[in-house]
Amino acid sequence: MKKRMAFDITEDDADRVRAAYVGTRGILPPATLSEFITELLLDSTRRLEQAHNEGRPWRTPTRGELKSLSQTGVGRNAPTSRHRASE
Repeated sequence: MKKRMAFDITEDDADRVRAAYVGTRGILPPATLSEFITELLLDSTRRLEQAHNEGRPWRTPTRGELKSLSQTGVGRNAPTSRHRASE
């Protein structure tokens, strides 16, 4: 079963992705732009799994876990203890 995913991308980056698809569609297997983007995402996901999770897929996150780092206050955008003390 396929699931639609939506995300924002700059116009310049979208143009680069489209250009890469057109530039390689004669030599790479993906037949459509959607298949091309899906394969790019899965290739990157596999690299992240290999580098950071012993090559295994992570468990599927809950909807709440998908909130952005700025919404949750964790990760690279987490306020430091200095910032919390001044709030």
